[in-house]
Amino acid sequence: MLVPAVTIGAFAAGELVQALRRRPGATRADVRSETAFRLVFFAGILMLPLSRAVVPGAVVHAVAIGFVLAWLGLLLRWWSFLTLGRYFTVVVMTSEDQPVVDRGPYRFVRHPSYTALLLIFTGIGLMLQNWLGTVAAVTLVLIALLHRIRIEERALTAALGEHYRTFAATRARLIPYVW
Repeated sequence: MLVPAVTIGAFAAGELVQALRRRPGATRADVRSETAFRLVFFAGILMLPLSRAVVPGAVVHAVAIGFVLAWLGLLLRWWSFLTLGRYFTVVVMTSEDQPVVDRGPYRFVRHPSYTALLLIFTGIGLMLQNWLGTVAAVTLVLIALLHRIRIEERALTAALGEHYRTFAATRARLIPYVW
């Protein structure tokens, strides 16, 4: 259980650093939607330990695959943080000085940090060896992300206009060349 604990710790540390960062002059998109996103997202997190307790027989032996997926997701998420720099926020915020970033992982998809979250949750679920918890967590996180993508894209289009529309027209949302 050390490997999942270290992975979860690395994930939590990265998220905490981002959560503590401030972005003066930026406007929050929608507080109600952010609250809904957080509730569903945290429900996804809770599915991982709950499913192990409630359905301990839903065992899957894929710890190594889970480790690779989780760490690929962590690296992608951190790359997204670095690429956006001060413009990366854990809540949807926009500002007039915000550029459309089309380098780093943003060359391939519009929301690489969300792709990363799906990889992280899949990986951690597999490391915890419960397929039901993995499916439940990833499903809830995906539902939360789909809602958030809609809110975020609306906010980015309003703030950045044609520049963002042009960027969005040339990139998939989560999976390169698919969606």
